[in-house]
Amino acid sequence: SIWTENRKNMSPTFSTITLKESFNVFVRESLVLIDDLEKIALNGNEFICYDYLYRCTINIACDIWRYRFRNIYIMPDVIFNLTSSGNKQRECLNILHSLIEKMIQQRTNELSTMSTNGDISHKRFVDILMGLFRDNKFTQKEVMDNIVTMMGAAMDTTATTLNFVIIMLANFSEIQEKAYKELLEIYGTETPKFAPVKYEDLQHMHYLDCVIKETLRLFPSIPLIGRELTEDLKIGEFVLPKGANVLIPIIRMHRNKKYWSNPLMFDPDRFLSEKTNCLPYYFMPFSDGLRNCIGAKYAMMSIKVILATLIRMFVFKLNQSIEIDKIKLDSDIVLSTVEPLKIKIKKRNLLP
Repeated sequence: SIWTENRKNMSPTFSTITLKESFNVFVRESLVLIDDLEKIALNGNEFICYDYLYRCTINIACDIWRYRFRNIYIMPDVIFNLTSSGNKQRECLNILHSLIEKMIQQRTNELSTMSTNGDISHKRFVDILMGLFRDNKFTQKEVMDNIVTMMGAAMDTTATTLNFVIIMLANFSEIQEKAYKELLEIYGTETPKFAPVKYEDLQHMHYLDCVIKETLRLFPSIPLIGRELTEDLKIGEFVLPKGANVLIPIIRMHRNKKYWSNPLMFDPDRFLSEKTNCLPYYFMPFSDGLRNCIGAKYAMMSIKVILATLIRMFVFKLNQSIEIDKIKLDSDIVLSTVEPLKIKIKKRNLLP
């Protein structure tokens, strides 16, 4: 199928090797983020952290893809195309495609110069896409569509997960402290600028990994996914016909007491259990199966780097704790809170 071939062609862009080559981008932008947040910490006021996290994820995606744009909100075409917003979107898409063409040309020129100098050691995601275009495996439109899709997904979902993790850490101070102590064992009390996160460090962040997974369980960034059946599917006494569209409510599965003990309790320790990590299809924040999220490794790596940097630098607080089931959620495509949740941050006392 077209999807299978495209997935096969795109997979190298999110391989461990490719991500390792982009690792310094995650680190650099996480350090830029703490510079921005230090100013907030000085005044001690409440603020919406998501805005800063979103900017950070934009910068990471733009650097990796060599391209700048703002994610576009998409509604059903039949209605949306008739609105003034639809007209505006078409104008933006024309600008967007023009920017992508310029980006591709710029990167082509850079690669040509690097090739002449014998220095093409670091391939960006866009380089792989351009290679597929040159090999006639992707059309120019497919290159553009993949850049738009990947960047949109990389920015919004990653920022959303980061925001929910920080809210949970602010809400549960003992869990925040436990995550901080794990990082202390790795870095001591040196600041992230003097002891930045290294790729090898990620494998030692076991508890932080559990915190992220527990957040994704309760607040999956994409709470609902869809599939089209390729054959009849029998579920109990019912038969869903081939071609039917099936919606899978991931967030409800993740909060189902049939599969999770105390499902509305924020408990990262549940992911320390080998049993929990082996549960088939009970935990699928990045979907599962052949059509799982191609950017899952990218997401987890960037989230870990940013959190490991922020937790070492700041203490997160809420003015008033909030129960999980009292957090009102909304979702167009990506999960969000009905009302933005504000936090406070305080700078830790670290060695300079």
